[in-house]
Amino acid sequence: MSAISSSPDDPEIRILLVGRKASGKSSSGNTLLTERKFQEHESEVCEGQTQIGGKQVAVIDCPDLLDPDLSEEQLVSRCSAGLSSVLLTVPLEQPVQNEEEILDYIKCLFGPEVQKYFMILFTHKDDLEDLDQTIEEHLKHKDHADLQRLVTECGGKFHCFNNKRKSDNQIQELLQKIEGTMEENREKFIMGRKRRRQHAQHCQFFS
Repeated sequence: MSAISSSPDDPEIRILLVGRKASGKSSSGNTLLTERKFQEHESEVCEGQTQIGGKQVAVIDCPDLLDPDLSEEQLVSRCSAGLSSVLLTVPLEQPVQNEEEILDYIKCLFGPEVQKYFMILFTHKDDLEDLDQTIEEHLKHKDHADLQRLVTECGGKFHCFNNKRKSDNQIQELLQKIEGTMEENREKFIMGRKRRRQHAQHCQFFS
């Protein structure tokens, strides 16, 4: 795998993976880490790390955000070192379900500035290959207006993974897009101390 750019002021890429059950979230985390670190249907927030091109990459796999048993304290603690990207995993060729609620929850928990770091990670890219379509062609289809809305809410940022094919290129391309987001925003997303103290009362209506 070729090296990604590094900066002494930003030595680590930190990625939060969110998504509904069976969206390919944990599998995508395993693809990024190139090892089977995460299990589907985890009940706790888990973290794995790897080195890519001499740079540290941390991946945080979050359970269903709308699960009333989710530990917000644990999630906030895992993300307190900052986030380079919030990846919402969305399976292609499946109807959109509660993805917009998940994005709303993240904004409620971390604050509206976190939206600048949102990106859609479409999973099951192999379905597109079977259809002989690009992701751009797929999104333009009239039946996929719901996917178009999600992409718009994430600032037009998206990537596509085939978790059956462990390709270095798809990982490298994703990390380059994430670094582009950090350059646009000039830094990682860091939750303010006040919001860390008050997050529970702000988001209790989602439980």
